[in-house]
Amino acid sequence: MVVRSPESRRISSLLGERKVSGVAMVVVLSISLVCGLIGFAIHTSWVVAIMVLALGLGYVFANTRRDRRDIIDRRPEDVEPTA
Repeated sequence: MVVRSPESRRISSLLGERKVSGVAMVVVLSISLVCGLIGFAIHTSWVVAIMVLALGLGYVFANTRRDRRDIIDRRPEDVEPTA
């Protein structure tokens, strides 16, 4: 018979395999999957929002530039000849 010291019993009890129920593992994995999907959806919505904002600002700048060109192009037409 092998006599174990209290220290070796303590170490073996700490290193021993602990069993977790299958239900607990499924719950933990399900929660982590849901949290991951929510995080991905939030991240994706931020990316889409940034792209929409960039497109909107591009249209605004393009319209202001076109308006300025229209004003510059109209000036010679509006000037009446002095002769």
